[in-house]
Amino acid sequence: MRWIKAIAVVVVCLATALGIGRGASVEAKPTWDRKGLTKLATEFFAKRPPTKFTNWDRKTRQDFMTRAREMGALPEGKFREAVDTCWKVIRKAAPKWKEAFDTPYGPGSAHWLKSGSGGPKKGFALGLHGGGVGAGSKSAAKSNWPTLPGCLTFYPQGIRLIHDTWNSVHGERFLLTLIEHAKARYDVDPDRVYTMGFSMGGSGSWFLAGRHPDLLAGAIPAHGVCIAEKVKEKDPAKVGKMQHGFVPNVRNLAMYVYTGSEDVNCEPGTFLRANQMIDALRKEDPNGYKHIKFELHEGLAHSFPAGEPGKGQKWIVQHVRDTFPETLRWEYAEDMWPPTDGEDKVDRLWKRWFYWLFCSYPSDRMQVRASRKTTAYGNEIDLEVEGEDWQSFIVYLNPEMIDVTKETIVRVDGEEVYRGKPEPTYEALLESLDARLDRRMVFDRRIVLDPEER
Repeated sequence: MRWIKAIAVVVVCLATALGIGRGASVEAKPTWDRKGLTKLATEFFAKRPPTKFTNWDRKTRQDFMTRAREMGALPEGKFREAVDTCWKVIRKAAPKWKEAFDTPYGPGSAHWLKSGSGGPKKGFALGLHGGGVGAGSKSAAKSNWPTLPGCLTFYPQGIRLIHDTWNSVHGERFLLTLIEHAKARYDVDPDRVYTMGFSMGGSGSWFLAGRHPDLLAGAIPAHGVCIAEKVKEKDPAKVGKMQHGFVPNVRNLAMYVYTGSEDVNCEPGTFLRANQMIDALRKEDPNGYKHIKFELHEGLAHSFPAGEPGKGQKWIVQHVRDTFPETLRWEYAEDMWPPTDGEDKVDRLWKRWFYWLFCSYPSDRMQVRASRKTTAYGNEIDLEVEGEDWQSFIVYLNPEMIDVTKETIVRVDGEEVYRGKPEPTYEALLESLDARLDRRMVFDRRIVLDPEER
């Protein structure tokens, strides 16, 4: 019996050393729960607002996120399988609109023309019409802008025909809804999304590029204006202050911009000033703003130059989105032109997501420079933040961006604020899919910079 007792003592000692036995806790391995994820995603995207004109019910969304959190960690190696599982649900939940949907501005008030077909090998383009107060036609946009090669193309009709309708609170929400609809309903390639427009449509294309470059592969702003103190100016030195929160953001975007020196409808001064700003940014950041072309056509008034728009269309489709840039530049504008007026039913959207960064409460004139790289020391992420508390940021990652076997180090203004291996979770996956309905720009792990919120 003594040898039995001896063996028992050894077993107990081993169990204690391994953390097994009474009072010990064993961390469970992450479980791949396809069935649970499918169920959660089905219920989540059935409740998700179908347009950008309405917001989530906060409590409903919080309840879903609690359920996702309770599912725990997502096993390594299951990232793309998990995305594909959710994407099937998203495609099934996509609205089956007949080129129109209701908004707070009235039944069927958001409508568009469609050209081309969808599919995962197809890109997507928005063709924005020109016009102004009481003027502007989706048919004119379709006539001016042939279907972008290899792309499903939508030609939206401005909901309210005002100056700068595409830059407005309703114009922005309309365009963002159409991009999400094309990705979910028609399954287009999210890395090949473009915007193109002439006159007011050119202004809107510059606006969308500067405000939401993370959604686009490229933009063709033609004969429009950029938001500035004085837009009716031929001389860039006289346009006054340019709207902040746009020009620096296009660092990783392809743009094909042109105007005419004698354009008196949309004077070239603001486009020229924006190009000067980009030239200055290139000097301080030689690796940025590499795919931006600008041309001033001498003697040309408010009309397409010879060879356009075909020349620009052929050039832009050669470019795809830089989905996870190694370096990004984010400048924020809170109050943009045009402001809301008495006829508006919605307010300006907050833009909290910018590529792989999230900011809980972005502040007006906030500026962020961020970079990432993988070295022998680990996955290194550096942020420089001005005009906002750095603790309000979250860094989102996935296995296509980092070496998951190494630590991730985050520094803010040169000081280390995080070191560790963020675990993949069902919650982060669902959050990032909800943000953009984008099967490529999606993440399964996050680093909350505020240490009290981790």
